[in-house]
Amino acid sequence: MASDRSKGSGRVRLEVIAHTFEGMGICTACEVVMAEARLGQRPTERALDEYPLEWQEEWQRLTEWVYDLAGRYGDRIVIKVIDPQSPEGFFKSLRYRVRRYPTWVVDGKTRVVGWDREALDAALSRP
Repeated sequence: MASDRSKGSGRVRLEVIAHTFEGMGICTACEVVMAEARLGQRPTERALDEYPLEWQEEWQRLTEWVYDLAGRYGDRIVIKVIDPQSPEGFFKSLRYRVRRYPTWVVDGKTRVVGWDREALDAALSRP
């Protein structure tokens, strides 16, 4: 499989296979409209309060990492978060032999398992 960088786009493709809470609340488009209208806490944030504290912390950590990467790399990176319980996530977990979450897959080749920021940065900086 050729990477996005090898196709000349110069962009890094990062797939993050991690448990998400997309199934909570209402559809994403509706959430965006409601957030823009400033109608209070988003449904996913309200639903997150119903989960154990360690799950909430893991979700917060994942969110912070994704926003940090997006901020540092800007339009040089394309990030996609995939829930392993979705059909696509199930397929990707099998394809990349994922056994622990989160797993960060860089350009469909390099896997970084867990919260090793140095390993992830090194994988993202490789040509």
